[in-house]
Amino acid sequence: MPTPFPADWQALLQHEPFTAMTADQLAQLAGQARRQHYPRGASLTSPQAGPASQLFIVLEGQVLAEDIYSGQAFALLGQGEMFPLGALLAQRPVTNHYRADSDCMVLQLPQAAFVTLCQQSAAFQLFCTQRLANLLSRARQLHPAALGGQGLSLHTPLAAVIQRPAVCCRPETTLRPLLQLMQQEGVGSVVITSPEQRLLGLFTLRDLLDAHLAGHGDDTPVQQLMRQPACLLPPSALASEAMLALAQSGERHVMVCEGMTLVGIVSEHDLYRLSRLDMKEMLQRLSRCDSTAALSGVAATFRRQVLALFQQGMDANATTRLLSLFNDQLLTRLCQLHLSGAGLEEVEICWLQLGSSGRQENTLTSDQDSALVFRCNDALRQQQLAQHLPAIAQRIGSALSACGIPLCRNGLMAGNPSHCLSYADWSDTVIQQLQSAPQDAGHIGLYLDLRPAWGQHKLGLELAGQLRQAASQPAVLSALSRSARRYQPPLGWSGRLQTDQDEQLDLKAAVDFFVDAARILALHAGSAASRTSERFAAAASLPGLSTSACQSFADSAQFLQELRLRHQLACQEAAARLDNMIRPAELGALDARILKETLRQARKLQAWLAQYIP
Repeated sequence: MPTPFPADWQALLQHEPFTAMTADQLAQLAGQARRQHYPRGASLTSPQAGPASQLFIVLEGQVLAEDIYSGQAFALLGQGEMFPLGALLAQRPVTNHYRADSDCMVLQLPQAAFVTLCQQSAAFQLFCTQRLANLLSRARQLHPAALGGQGLSLHTPLAAVIQRPAVCCRPETTLRPLLQLMQQEGVGSVVITSPEQRLLGLFTLRDLLDAHLAGHGDDTPVQQLMRQPACLLPPSALASEAMLALAQSGERHVMVCEGMTLVGIVSEHDLYRLSRLDMKEMLQRLSRCDSTAALSGVAATFRRQVLALFQQGMDANATTRLLSLFNDQLLTRLCQLHLSGAGLEEVEICWLQLGSSGRQENTLTSDQDSALVFRCNDALRQQQLAQHLPAIAQRIGSALSACGIPLCRNGLMAGNPSHCLSYADWSDTVIQQLQSAPQDAGHIGLYLDLRPAWGQHKLGLELAGQLRQAASQPAVLSALSRSARRYQPPLGWSGRLQTDQDEQLDLKAAVDFFVDAARILALHAGSAASRTSERFAAAASLPGLSTSACQSFADSAQFLQELRLRHQLACQEAAARLDNMIRPAELGALDARILKETLRQARKLQAWLAQYIP
């Protein structure tokens, strides 16, 4: 089909969004854009250039995008790629340096013409909005608030955090030369690898002590003493992910590997240098507390530090996981103080986290959604437990409230006798109700996030499995789908954000929709994933969905959580009541556009639910 493009622009028609634009829209682009050549190494734009004034479209060659703080390249832009969309839409300077990686030819479109084209071409606008979400994700990963004074942050990939080559040895190396190597290199750990650099094991000073106590001689090969490291992450994983992995595993080192090939090693000290948060020390302080007052002080300190990291660029997923991890440890300590001496030696018992705590997605306003399940062979003893345990659980709930986790307004807590039940009673009250009246299942979402947090986890997992099985029947899924589709995304037909009479918009309602939908998709896909992002990823194989679509849903949920956390932080700093109500008029242009896109994604998700799970 003839187009108004010059002959040497025709290659762009192979790329989105140009392939979806009309001839008139292409003619408009051709009439406004001008061709510009840049030799290799030349700067196209940088933050020093002031507010972005033009769109660049790569026609030939490649453009390198570099983080101005670390100097590291993070993207190579080729034919058809456009930049800087976020800066143009927000009318701000770019946050990265763009330079020619080779001789390149680009098209330059003035900012005013770019805005007009967005207004007149739905395909062009949609593409720019979707790319905007990607640019925001990149901006979070390369947040300008560097930590540690070396241009690094918790959004830095592990490949850049590695301080030095790992000290390695072969599995046949004996103990004495191994210790000499550790002393010579000044390290407390050695990685055992094959000649091809495949990771085989790890040996640390702690393992040396175990070997000495076990009576191993200096001629013992390290392959008999090494252990399998628990934390393995790829070089592209972020420092925040490594910090979480170490906190959850209790390890001190992360093996950075491509597959099983060792790239390097990152220690907890490297991560502490970035975050200024010594998670292990904080949890040790928690384990030494023997009163609610002491626990409350540690909890307040921890939350301040985590929220400071969020302000410095840590993403919502890592922030909510850290808050949830600490809340779990806080609960564990309280259970140790209140339940460990309650004569439960012959009883299977498990404290269950529900809702956002069950998903490990706690925010500053998350309340206590919990339950207790127990089981024993003695029927009389079981009846006594049902009468005795709620009072203990109420004391734990009160202590959690004093530590900053509010009581559930709806009473969905382990201290409520209706949520402190034997395994058989849980089956009767929830599972059998689902099987007998699946049409009334719209309210059970909170219970489907059930996760064991303290006690016999096996008992909690068994109950969670029974719930998932009962909720996976088609009638229950349809009831859950109908409930989720009642949400009305606050986006008018003209693309305007809709607010209430106080010009506010409820972020929690939007987050809850994505949470509910992800739960339904995971059930439909037969996945036991608990976090919202993991549930969307598990749904990519469902009919009518794709990996990219599910990633867009997950990105939308994360962006809403980030807006929510930022708003809650602002409330806290203003000494105002924490809530989830934002004023869209006060958002920056970039945030407002991304918020609109997340609500469009909500509509797409609702359309899928209506078609496949009516």
